[in-house]
Amino acid sequence: TITVSAAEIDALTEQWARIWQRPPTEEEREAIIRGSVRKQALYREALAMGLEQGDTVVERRLAQRLEMLAKSLMAPEEPSEEQLRAWFKENEDEFRQPDRYSMLQVYFDPDRRDATTLQDARAALEELQSLEGIPTDISNYGDRLMSQNYYAERTELDLRKSFGSGFVEQVIELEPGRWHGPILSGYGAHIVYVTEVKREPAPEYEAFEEQVKAGWTADTIEELGEQFIDNLVAKYEITIEKPEGLVTIPGSAASPRR
Repeated sequence: TITVSAAEIDALTEQWARIWQRPPTEEEREAIIRGSVRKQALYREALAMGLEQGDTVVERRLAQRLEMLAKSLMAPEEPSEEQLRAWFKENEDEFRQPDRYSMLQVYFDPDRRDATTLQDARAALEELQSLEGIPTDISNYGDRLMSQNYYAERTELDLRKSFGSGFVEQVIELEPGRWHGPILSGYGAHIVYVTEVKREPAPEYEAFEEQVKAGWTADTIEELGEQFIDNLVAKYEITIEKPEGLVTIPGSAASPRR
């Protein structure tokens, strides 16, 4: 028996109307219903013939749907404040505001200087280190290809976008208040002066209570869903054939072979 309910007809009609931006005519509505019946009949016959077996696309889709269904049905108990505070402590970095770095950089272009790039950078470094204070125009000590010499209160991510990860990993370790280098980036060589590092304070639980509960709930649902799937897998005795013989993954000893 194939039954097309009134709710299904309404849903199919609304879907058709969204696509075509108008309600279907009576003839079109009948065609929609015939199409639904046809699809259900073909689906049932395909299952009866075992056509889904060995189809990796169908297997993957069904597995994904069951996994999504399992996790959507998981409803964890209301967490205690102690649980939420413990989760917050474990995931504190997610709520921490990034530190900000202010720095000066002098750029040395390897396309212009070729083999003398690092030598020129070291010479400029020695000269700048010997000065008291910072020169008014530090661009005179290097090349002007870079768009700017001063970067104020930039996060690690901001600096990575401008210079690349390797450069930033070195800069964030530099001692502020003195010139360092040469430091290499994808552009060339740089000498760098970190003027200030603004360390953001540790986040307070009270400022993020709603986000903490949402994060704890999502993680808990994910964990419960994984446990549910692990329990499903444990029902099966799994044998994996290999050229050298059989390797059996132990499941439940009392479980029948499936």
